[in-house]
Amino acid sequence: MREHMSSSERRLADFILENTHLLRDYSSQQLAGAVGVSQSSVVKFSQKLGFRGYPHLKLAVNEAVALGQNNESADTSADAQSLSYVDTIRSEANKHLDYLAEIEVSDGFAQALRLLKQARWVQILGEGDGQYPAVRLAQGLCYQGLRANLCGDHRLDLMLADQFEPQDLLIVVSPMECSDHCQQMIATVRQHQGKVLGLCRFGDTQLTSVCDVSLPLLVDMQSAPWEHGICALSLSYLVDILLLALKEG
Repeated sequence: MREHMSSSERRLADFILENTHLLRDYSSQQLAGAVGVSQSSVVKFSQKLGFRGYPHLKLAVNEAVALGQNNESADTSADAQSLSYVDTIRSEANKHLDYLAEIEVSDGFAQALRLLKQARWVQILGEGDGQYPAVRLAQGLCYQGLRANLCGDHRLDLMLADQFEPQDLLIVVSPMECSDHCQQMIATVRQHQGKVLGLCRFGDTQLTSVCDVSLPLLVDMQSAPWEHGICALSLSYLVDILLLALKEG
């Protein structure tokens, strides 16, 4: 594949391979500056490798690095265990915040804002660790004067979805796999040409494939129970970023 790369793409590939440990802290702009290419070259390079954009390339590299670290010797594991609980949680939280910074400057984020600004009515569905962030989103939209509703009753959810119009928006906040109820909601909204925005986990092709716009988050389905709280916090931060951008835009 290297022989089909341009000189700037080869420089990017070499830098990433030689500095994988640095990529976690690099935005696309910082990577472009370090290599001496344009920011658009970073995005195009990521897409050429089969990723939707730089955030997804960065996530894949970080996951590969993490997998390699998990396979290190017992001595390394012992060193990791010496970290305090606060350090461990801080490390995980920072990883999510770094990724959110990339989402904020992505095309998907701009598209999500456009959907919210154009919406006549917003219905919100929260599942799993997405329930509290969904409540937060509904309250924030109402405070800004938008017509938004969050309902936990499945029958009422479907009744409201059946009243959708083309300019209405369904927002699914769910780091878990799309439930049967979620699928029914989306199918009903689609029958009325409504729009769907997904705040979901990275790699959830089932949900992202039926969304007009999706904002994928770092979610490890095999993570320890205590990490679920960080996932919910990450979703809440994404909701806050959306609300702030909507208010200032």
